Amino acid sequence: MTTAVRGRGKMIIGPSGKPIPRKKPKPLHKVLEPYLFLLPVFVFIIMFSYYPFVKTIAYSLSRVDVRGNIREFIGFENYLNVFKSKDFINALIVTLKYAAMELPFAVVVPLCLALLANRKRLFSSVYETMYAMPMAVSMSAAALIFKQLYNPKVGLVNYWLNMLGIMSNKTDINWLANKTYALPSLVFLAVWAGVGFHYMLLLAAVRGVPNDLLENADLAGANAFQKVWHVTLPIISPTLFFVFCTCTIGSLMVSSPMLILTSGGPNKTTTSLIYYIYSSGFQSSNYALGATVSILAFLLTFIFVFFNFAYEKKGVFYG
Repeated sequence: MTTAVRGRGKMIIGPSGKPIPRKKPKPLHKVLEPYLFLLPVFVFIIMFSYYPFVKTIAYSLSRVDVRGNIREFIGFENYLNVFKSKDFINALIVTLKYAAMELPFAVVVPLCLALLANRKRLFSSVYETMYAMPMAVSMSAAALIFKQLYNPKVGLVNYWLNMLGIMSNKTDINWLANKTYALPSLVFLAVWAGVGFHYMLLLAAVRGVPNDLLENADLAGANAFQKVWHVTLPIISPTLFFVFCTCTIGSLMVSSPMLILTSGGPNKTTTSLIYYIYSSGFQSSNYALGATVSILAFLLTFIFVFFNFAYEKKGVFYG
């Protein structure tokens, strides 16, 4: 390819020896058109994600009055005060206990349901729909349903336990007002509310396992457990990883069951970090404290998610 000077620009000569006409520059409105389509999204993200995040950081480093106005920059003083607070330590421990109790059930229960519903049988569509039904119930509605189930006088939980002869001498348990049972009761509610969505994801993954791999395992003499452990779980590991990450984030950011059912009680045994942010930031108008705990909750969640992705290279098989 050779070039020759023509006026102020250059004329490009093609392989055939004929000059190649230069492309006309696009009009300005054509250049800006794709950015204009993206502009509402950028504005939305900046207004409702990045701006509140930056403002929360500013609040956490400042002294803020009850009207939400920044009065003085005080550096990390809010963080030092938070770590000295027994209420914050209690909320942190409650959140970690809640995550430790919920995570195994939130992953294993929908996985077991997906494995049970894998094969198509007569009436399988009935129980498949029943497994996925909690997905159609909002957390608020589910909380109100469980509030009635946990009722110590007319609730079905105590009635069923009495019928089965389990804890027959304690069938008047006030599940949501008892310091021992309040947090596990909320965990049970959260697992039930989330099982439908995770079951649907895992069922799609389980049904995507190639049949030839399972047939080869049959020929090798593998039993049902070995086929699940050595064939199914590695194949569906990307979906399992997604479910585990979303459950981790959800359990560390939990607040709805506490807001609706227990208000952080009894005796702060169900006060999670997010509920503590709500009670300190909105109910007590201590915006600096709420912002500081918000940043710490974000960092805690970030650390857990970071370790999840660090393990991804070792435990997730992408084929």
